[in-house]
Amino acid sequence: MFFQQFKVEGLGCLSYMIGCPLDGRAIVVDPKRDIDEYLQIARINKMKITGIIETHVHADHVSGAAELSYQTGAPIHLGAGSPVEYKYMPLNDGDEMVIGNARIRVLATPGHTPNSISLAITDLSRGDFVEMLLTGDLLFVGSIGRPDLAGGELLEEQIHNAYHSLNVKLADFPDYVEVYPAHGAGSLCGAGISAKPSSTLGFERKTNPFLKLDFDAFRAELTKTTPHRPINFTHIINTNIRGARLLKELPQISEYKPTTCKQFLNENRDRKLIDLREATAFGGAHIPGSLNIGLAPNSATWIGNVVEPESELLLLGNNRQEIDSAATMFRRVGYDQIKGCIIGLSSWILEAEETGFLPQITVHSLHHVINKYSNHLVLDVRNQQEWESGHIAGAEHLPLPELINQGFSRDLEQHISVICMSGYRSNIAASILKQRGYKNVYSVIGGMSTWKAAGYETVMD
Repeated sequence: MFFQQFKVEGLGCLSYMIGCPLDGRAIVVDPKRDIDEYLQIARINKMKITGIIETHVHADHVSGAAELSYQTGAPIHLGAGSPVEYKYMPLNDGDEMVIGNARIRVLATPGHTPNSISLAITDLSRGDFVEMLLTGDLLFVGSIGRPDLAGGELLEEQIHNAYHSLNVKLADFPDYVEVYPAHGAGSLCGAGISAKPSSTLGFERKTNPFLKLDFDAFRAELTKTTPHRPINFTHIINTNIRGARLLKELPQISEYKPTTCKQFLNENRDRKLIDLREATAFGGAHIPGSLNIGLAPNSATWIGNVVEPESELLLLGNNRQEIDSAATMFRRVGYDQIKGCIIGLSSWILEAEETGFLPQITVHSLHHVINKYSNHLVLDVRNQQEWESGHIAGAEHLPLPELINQGFSRDLEQHISVICMSGYRSNIAASILKQRGYKNVYSVIGGMSTWKAAGYETVMD
């Protein structure tokens, strides 16, 4: 039996190929949107992709099922009753497929979504017993899938479903069975997911906090807080229900000159310019009104928190390779309207266009400033857990998603230093504040990790 896991860095998405080189066939489970890696691995191992399985309708990434089906002719399989608008082959509880030495049995495991499935995998060359479970978004390493994405009216039913799937449906499998989820660390489909890409049922039964609870405690844990829902999740769900557009149908990303860039942005306020450069480069000079989302593995997560997914975008990067990398990442999370790009700032500056400036302040300078000026505001945009681990005395806490969604009200002349853990989110937040008219905004280089490394005091309250 052939088995391989694929990981999308930053998003924490995990997909799989299961097949048999002797038989010459393979299936792909929960594919990412850019599919070249699957095609290459199948070709190297002399297998043809003959099936695509989605464990559920995804909320955090655009599925590659349509793209892979178009390229290979393979049918798409989902749990029976899945609310999609395209043709698929339904999978019911107990259904089996055999591909050479690989046997795949379908388990109906609702909870994350009403029609979620898991897959029990047997390597027939080694025995007739289940060796591994692909648990989709039901069971993660160290956590479970959130049950709220199907809608508030279904939350109570989904909590019951999740508890039953975890504690009854999976109860038949012994401790040695390996667990391979659809997400790892970095995913927003669950909280507290381990960085380990796989586990065993036995280890999860001993250590996963959600598998130690009776139903009342389980329900209380899942309803006590509403997990953060990025602004692109609904768009992604609707895209996956309709079926994603093929990549060949998306706009070509042509290079824009300064005049064309200005015209494009001025025609529609909802259009966005995303600057992919690192924080210090953006701080030194940038196109006014642009948003700094530095190119990094988690860029796709952050654009999903700060930019409406229907927005028409321009990307600014140092070279074409950065533009193409960002486009791949952003399309994975539903940003299909990338209209063009700008390579560097040289042409903008040479044509004497105006540039913006976002001062980058060191932790040493910040320490001096807040000791000298009592009215200087430190705005901490980390999450609640990070804040509780220690923060600067007198700082105001406003997590970045709340800053985006709920706003921030101060005198526009207020001097503000924005801080996060490393300096990445603070530049996003500071560029947003600059867009909203705040004139005296600073971003703290290195963030709280550098503040603590420098030995400066933190408080916990």
